[in-house]
Amino acid sequence: MQITFAMHMKDNGTKNSFSQSLLNPDTFTLTYELVPGQGAGGKRIDRLLEFARRAKEDGRICALSITDNAGGHPALAPVAIGSEIQQIGLEPLIHFSLKDKNRNQIESHLFLYQRKRFHNLLILGGDFPKATYYGQAKPVYDLDSIQTIQLIEQMKAGRYRHLPEDNSLDPPLAFLCGCVVSPFKMTEAEQVWQYAKLVKKIRAGAAFIITQVGYDLNRYEELVRFLRDQQVRIPVLANVFIPSPNVARFIARGGVPGILLPPALADLMQNGTKEDRLLRAAAMTARLRRLGFAGIHLGGNGLDFDDVAFVLDQAKELYEKDAPAPTTIHFPIAQGWSLYRSKGEQHTRLRPGTRPGSRPLHHLAHRLLFSKTNPLSRLFAAFCRLCDRHAASRRLLTFTERQIKEILFDCRMCGDCTLSESTYLCPQSGCPKKLVNGPCGGSNGGRCEVFPDRRCFYVRVYQRLDQGTTLDDLAGAVILPPKDWSLEHSSSWINYFQGRDHTTKKEN
Repeated sequence: MQITFAMHMKDNGTKNSFSQSLLNPDTFTLTYELVPGQGAGGKRIDRLLEFARRAKEDGRICALSITDNAGGHPALAPVAIGSEIQQIGLEPLIHFSLKDKNRNQIESHLFLYQRKRFHNLLILGGDFPKATYYGQAKPVYDLDSIQTIQLIEQMKAGRYRHLPEDNSLDPPLAFLCGCVVSPFKMTEAEQVWQYAKLVKKIRAGAAFIITQVGYDLNRYEELVRFLRDQQVRIPVLANVFIPSPNVARFIARGGVPGILLPPALADLMQNGTKEDRLLRAAAMTARLRRLGFAGIHLGGNGLDFDDVAFVLDQAKELYEKDAPAPTTIHFPIAQGWSLYRSKGEQHTRLRPGTRPGSRPLHHLAHRLLFSKTNPLSRLFAAFCRLCDRHAASRRLLTFTERQIKEILFDCRMCGDCTLSESTYLCPQSGCPKKLVNGPCGGSNGGRCEVFPDRRCFYVRVYQRLDQGTTLDDLAGAVILPPKDWSLEHSSSWINYFQGRDHTTKKEN
């Protein structure tokens, strides 16, 4: 697979300072993350806009990214700050979180952002919603990040199915979509899935990458190696986050899904000065630039623009002088799994399929009944189609399917079964976000973001795969389309044989 940024830019057709910076190999792209809080105004918003004005005057930061209900908490919508940043003269990079949007709302927001000329989107699933008005908010996750990128690319290419007969948008959509990846997972299953899902996002149309927050420089280097091996040449921005001491301690306790902050670093931040934290970020920035990253995605809490300017000044000086880091910047993940061996670039041997469970039996039954080639499968297909002709027989077959699959798979009767694609574990009951194309980035030590007492659903899937499964197998797997929720509570057996389910809609 060879994918370059120029290909995406040709499709996108838009010109803005962020995309131009990414496209220029001689430019080191700098972005900074703004986090709107609750409320429509106040001192917090004033500080964000003052930061934007200072950044515009300085000229080094080419885009300000704006979070979308960060941490699962409700906050001011990014379109509000984005509009004002645009008026100041900077490019907004809008975080496009999927936890709160169904596909209608996703399309509506895309039309809104096109109208507002917000052309830079960072597509991400988002943290699981936290308790708010009258308790727990209902998570949506109607589309995952891969499916959303596919939708945007189809709309840009004029293959948007909801358009009138002329099949065009006026003006045509012009979005530059980025994605996220974490190279900082502790276990093999988590890390392999992160890389496999990253490749799927790129296949879907992602034009740039921003990493998760991390402080293990070996893992940053591993990501560079992996993308080189995959012949992916789209820009990657490394995430350099500068937390306050209290926030560092909170993250070190596992308070932010998917982020690992070693206790040793938390102690340094607790006992050191603000200047120490800024110098560490500057040294990281210089080192990551030498590793080949296209830019840096800066962030932090309790910082003003003078702090960020100090980091950029020091980073430039360290890089140009190729000077050693003035402070410790490498904090490896203890007992973490790595894709590459410590010496050379040979892949570590993967070990999927350590807990196959009942998968072989389920796979045998699936081949017998749903292969469409053997006599038993053809007979079962004819029976299902016959039952579909009459309401009473359809209800009886649906009832029978529900009883069998509830017992065996904790089935939720979505009507579009993907059990065979997930080693006969049901994502509708097993994954709180109901993801069908791979995991989110919120797991920690193999444990689920939402229910830490459980293994991540896709860790369980990995442990049931065939033992010969490779990372390329997972990355090259068919991308499953979104669920058709009109099929919910109907028989997936009937839908399969009648051509109503995802097996007739899968796209590579």
